[in-house]
Amino acid sequence: MHSLRTSPVFSLVVLIALAILGFFGAVVISGLLGLNAGAQVMGHMSSLSHRIHDLTFAIVLGTAAVGLLAQLVSPSKNVAGQLMALIPWVGLALVVPLTNYWVAPGAGFVIVVTALFSALTLNAMIFHPTGRNLFRSFSLARADRVMLALVVIAAVPLLEFASTNIGLQRTAANDHFAAGHYGFMAAFSFTLIGVGVLASLRPDGWRLTAWVAGILPALLGLASLLFPVDSSLGLLWALAAIAWGVTFLAAVELARRGGRTRAERAVDTGVGRAADRPPAQRA
Repeated sequence: MHSLRTSPVFSLVVLIALAILGFFGAVVISGLLGLNAGAQVMGHMSSLSHRIHDLTFAIVLGTAAVGLLAQLVSPSKNVAGQLMALIPWVGLALVVPLTNYWVAPGAGFVIVVTALFSALTLNAMIFHPTGRNLFRSFSLARADRVMLALVVIAAVPLLEFASTNIGLQRTAANDHFAAGHYGFMAAFSFTLIGVGVLASLRPDGWRLTAWVAGILPALLGLASLLFPVDSSLGLLWALAAIAWGVTFLAAVELARRGGRTRAERAVDTGVGRAADRPPAQRA
């Protein structure tokens, strides 16, 4: 039987990834507070024209950080968080070929960071305490149709938003292009769709990912209202993003309170367990 005790290698990989993410966060926050001249020179949170892009990039990285943080407590019960930690890096990786991102002056750093954290997250999955059972809790019977329908509805404007920003990253010639900011906005769309689908399938630890999926668009909508600059959502779309997030969270709580699936109830009551035992043990 595979042990569910946390592997030292797994713990080390997760802690390294969180430490680096924490360092990046400290640099950005210190720049915002005026405590780090170097960060301000690089433009992190120091310019209102870039504020929506900086916040969006922070939200994307924060999504990965939340998923990894969940692994510090009962990782075998938080496989959804482990998988969520990979989604932002997949989103950023998709942006690179779709936007010819490597031609942007500031692309090198982001590409290296994406490769580094993708490797760390994949290693965490390899050494995860659940081992080969990482995907065992995935089942169509567990999926919530209301949550999934909401994600499908949101995917239409999100993909349009991503397409617009991908086009800008490919064709614009301004400081946003140079810093890859339009690509960050597209990566946000991919991240939200991915986390939303993951949460809707309801693997072990799904509530954390579901709450992240609901909070992400609300944060973008709120940031757009506070900083109505290039790439921000318009007023109506910002309000719609906030409303969608609230609706999704309501669906999450309804699924939690009244929506244990028949498959889950069967496991709790012991029905179906006999079918999992060898024939000699069923009598």
